[in-house]
Amino acid sequence: MMNHRKFWILILCLGFIFPLMSTAQSRDVDKRDLRGISPQHHKYIFSVLGGAAVGASLGFVLPGEKTPLKLMMIGGGGASTWFLHTHRATLGPYHDWGMITSNSALGGGIGWLGCNCNDGLIGGTLIGGGGTAVWEALKNDRAARNTFNRSSK
Repeated sequence: MMNHRKFWILILCLGFIFPLMSTAQSRDVDKRDLRGISPQHHKYIFSVLGGAAVGASLGFVLPGEKTPLKLMMIGGGGASTWFLHTHRATLGPYHDWGMITSNSALGGGIGWLGCNCNDGLIGGTLIGGGGTAVWEALKNDRAARNTFNRSSK
């Protein structure tokens, strides 16, 4: 039973590989083959990773318990927030969720660094994420803006 199974797996694999090998290249590689590949495509990921790396490296210099992780959260969250704020089309329909996540990490890192306790981490995460969620929900809501403006008079 097992030998038949291995045999058919081998036949299927070879059946997929041989047609790919037999096709000859019809033209030389040129600029058309690189269309859609952009060095700017992963700029957001590299900025977040760079911010996290800078924060972690500062954490190794400063004294404290788990300071590299705390500053890595602050650096990555801050870099992500800055990038998403200046590049509104990044992440497409998930832009608001990216802002909420970024500010949750930023707030959590600040709260954790501030009191060096888990309550600071949880509180900072909730404040950062919750405040951003409210902001993102109400930023384009004219009725909510009018209500807030009317109540402050």
